Amino acid sequence: MYDHFVEQIRSQKLKVGQRLPTEKQIAKSFEVSRSTVQTVMSRLALEGVVRRQAGQGTFACRLTDDMMVRVNLDIHNIQSFENEMAVSGDHVTYHLISFSRRAASPIVASKLGIAEGTLVSTLERLRFVEDECIGSEVRYFSPDIILDVSAHALETQGGHELIELGLGIRIGRIDAALRAMVASENQAKQMNVTAGAPLLVRSHTLFSEEDMVILHGESFYVEPFSFRYTATVRNS
Repeated sequence: MYDHFVEQIRSQKLKVGQRLPTEKQIAKSFEVSRSTVQTVMSRLALEGVVRRQAGQGTFACRLTDDMMVRVNLDIHNIQSFENEMAVSGDHVTYHLISFSRRAASPIVASKLGIAEGTLVSTLERLRFVEDECIGSEVRYFSPDIILDVSAHALETQGGHELIELGLGIRIGRIDAALRAMVASENQAKQMNVTAGAPLLVRSHTLFSEEDMVILHGESFYVEPFSFRYTATVRNS
């Protein structure tokens, strides 16, 4: 439901200022409870995707990629997250939440260049630095990628390791966008933070040296954790 309305507004199928269906109509359309609709609408409102006006309804707000800080990462200057942490003397570990096949949402399908609903291998993990949870990650792999990696690798190797060492694919380009959001109830429970706590989100799409899309993913970082990397700002 969340992805549906983000995509509807991003693609301008729902125009800025246009009123969304009522909670009752949305609940009936998605076959969910009113409380579920209220949770999703609250998240969309907190992220600025919609505006809720008492007695009048919920309205679409402006949502485009240029609202995000976009960076084009120089793969020759950037190290993996794990290596960056190692340089500062920290050790990264993972807790595997799930590794399964999921139907691609409109946003994931657009990033991977596939049809919406296509089943894609999806990796979801929690990240820890020195036994402290600093966030989570979810990665959606292109259907063109043959994933032949062990369960142990999924639980211990970083993303770059999985791709370059496990799959034998060299990363040639990373497109990334940074934004802020608030933790959903599920994220809060997983990362041991308060629901509504601020999160730094890094959306990223990785391409091979042949410019073939490898995966699209999102990393969520809890406050006050921070990290640094070298990037050049792309003005477009």
